[in-house]
Amino acid sequence: MSVDLRRRARLFRRLRLGVLALVVGYFFLPYEAQAVIPVWLVFALALGLEVQFFVGGWLQERREEPRGPVDRGPQPRDIEELGPQYDEWEPISMFPSDWYSKPVAAARPYWRYVAEALGALAVVAVILYFAVRPSGWDAVSPENQAKAEAVFSREASRVAGHPAQVTCDESGQQVGYVQDADGVAEVGGRQAYLTPAICDTLYQLAFKDRVRSFPRTARAIAVLGHEAQHLRGVRNEGLANCYGFQSGVEIGINLGLSESRARAMMREQLATNASDSAGNPAYRVPSGCTNGGAEDLHPDEPEFP
Repeated sequence: MSVDLRRRARLFRRLRLGVLALVVGYFFLPYEAQAVIPVWLVFALALGLEVQFFVGGWLQERREEPRGPVDRGPQPRDIEELGPQYDEWEPISMFPSDWYSKPVAAARPYWRYVAEALGALAVVAVILYFAVRPSGWDAVSPENQAKAEAVFSREASRVAGHPAQVTCDESGQQVGYVQDADGVAEVGGRQAYLTPAICDTLYQLAFKDRVRSFPRTARAIAVLGHEAQHLRGVRNEGLANCYGFQSGVEIGINLGLSESRARAMMREQLATNASDSAGNPAYRVPSGCTNGGAEDLHPDEPEFP
């Protein structure tokens, strides 16, 4: 194998690692970003890399192939440098140019690079297969999605005091990647939207009795409570948070949590509100959002929220 081809092989090994890093990074893209980037594009990049390597190497070898008969045996200089044990050769006739007739003890057969390419493509294909498998809210059947939205709507209607509809915005046109929000609702209206990630967390709790993680579940309940307060007519974001944390206790209980755990989750949301809203002070709860304070919806109860 020529020196140039060895250099190309080393270069393409580095490029393969780069492509694999991109494939792994695909897993960590936001839900909405994965919906925009077609998965076949990533696989086409890996396939194009391998095709370019083999076609380019083949054309280069064709250009370098000597004309006329070629002595495929060891040259006197080779025997002098490597010793008489290299006087036996193993021809490899299926490949052009100097991909043939290498010393058995020193040969680096071409099939090794074929195996590397096939292995790299196989790894990329397997990773992308698992990446594009339905997950999260997409893995929930349409029937269960409708049932879940009905449950979310029931909770929002109870808080709002009038019929309301909660929709999981799979298109991302209302919330999520486009609007950079976990939820949105018409103040005093009847329609609210939640991101698929929030919906899936609530679905796992209500239908599968699963708490994926304490903060994640607490956040999902708080978002539903927050948007339900907007439907109730609360316009101020900080106040909607304060009231949402309080109504979130009952929402959590209705979705399957114990009262103590539901309260613990909403207290955690209240405790982290200052840091969570550092980038947008409008979402910071007012000073009266305390036990017995001006914004306590149930001042006669000993616990808050």
